[in-house]
Amino acid sequence: MSDKHQKDTENLVFGPYSGTIYRRVDLKISSWFLRVYLKEEGRHLRRSLKTADVVKARELAIKEIIQISAKVESGQRVLSVTLADLKRRFWQHRQSLVAQGQISKNTLNNHGTRLNHGFRFLASIGKNVHTRISVVDGTLWNGYLEWRFADAQSRGKTIRRDVVRDELLTIRKMFQYAQLEKLCTERNIPKWTFIVEKEGPKRQRMSQRNYLDFLTTIYHWIREAKNDREVYNRVLLRHFVLVVANSGMRSGELFSLRNKDVALHRKANECLITIRPETSKVRQGRQISFHASYGGNSRRTERTNYLIRWIDQYQLHKDPYDYVFSTMDFGRRDARDVYYHNYRLLRVKLAEKDIAWFDTYHCRHFWITNRLLAGEAIHLIAKAAGTSVAEIESTYSHVLVEMATKEFSKTIVEYDDEGGYKRVRIDDIEKRVKKPRKRKAG
Repeated sequence: MSDKHQKDTENLVFGPYSGTIYRRVDLKISSWFLRVYLKEEGRHLRRSLKTADVVKARELAIKEIIQISAKVESGQRVLSVTLADLKRRFWQHRQSLVAQGQISKNTLNNHGTRLNHGFRFLASIGKNVHTRISVVDGTLWNGYLEWRFADAQSRGKTIRRDVVRDELLTIRKMFQYAQLEKLCTERNIPKWTFIVEKEGPKRQRMSQRNYLDFLTTIYHWIREAKNDREVYNRVLLRHFVLVVANSGMRSGELFSLRNKDVALHRKANECLITIRPETSKVRQGRQISFHASYGGNSRRTERTNYLIRWIDQYQLHKDPYDYVFSTMDFGRRDARDVYYHNYRLLRVKLAEKDIAWFDTYHCRHFWITNRLLAGEAIHLIAKAAGTSVAEIESTYSHVLVEMATKEFSKTIVEYDDEGGYKRVRIDDIEKRVKKPRKRKAG
């Protein structure tokens, strides 16, 4: 409200802080109002003092100025923003991180989905987007787990506790950003007492038989295609999973791969793939060699480089900046949406083989497992897969234990009469036992 709409103005000062009390011109009988300029926030605070008595108004105004000064001195925000404002600011902040290459666009989209669940929860307890964040107590998130399970059940779905954990951590990150920007206080940071951090994702373990059934199902599914578009989309899906299964790449890295990122060496039947930092989940680039394989069946007589075959026989868009796996119509549009739509259709066929649980990640999982079983060094597998040794040791501990115990069975400890001992291989013992004894002369 401008000065021309105010009358009977009077300035009040308390230490370094000041305010103005006034009455409104547009009201015949106006109560007194307080106006304080908040330099730190660049805005005026206006508040009705709800009294027509000027003496009482001065007293109330001084109390209000004291409270405001205390908040300002402690670094608190006086004019609280709404939840909608917070979401908008936080989203702009995250978008800037994408532009800087600190997080990927896929990560940003995942965060958006998690925040949407959080806002639906707030709406369920009467906190809409116009609610001031200063009135959102952090402890109210104790009800989120129960609400999230009930919400998933109402839609005929289930949800893992670790998924709830990731949602809550993203929501808390938004409020921590608000605290950093002095938009809220510690009281508003989400808190919960239930345990969700200890449960990790559980994926059904895939066998070699599962993998072969998976590839066979895709092969027959392609033959059922009714038109050229269905053939293209299904052949794309087949080659996509074959590349993941033979390289260990993340699906997001492969979707983001452009033609310029792949150097083809046809004579050697191999490719050199450059994974750019901005397309990697861990924001670190790497180069990997992609070789020909037997497609999961070592009894085959010939090996195939599935990436070269895709590019030479099926790929439609060859410009360097076109995606390696693009839509049928547009080379500059990655096939992510097309791929997942067709994968949902494929699951109907996979269900007939009892492998509807099989997803794209299992192909990466299969590659890492096979590299471990082949005896490759863990640190080299980690570098090729774009992950850490600690992550592999944690995720694939069952494989490592299986490998270790298999090695244990190859040796025993032999003790001598004096209590000494030595490590002996079973093979050496068997050779010793089978070795024919020499006959004594005469």
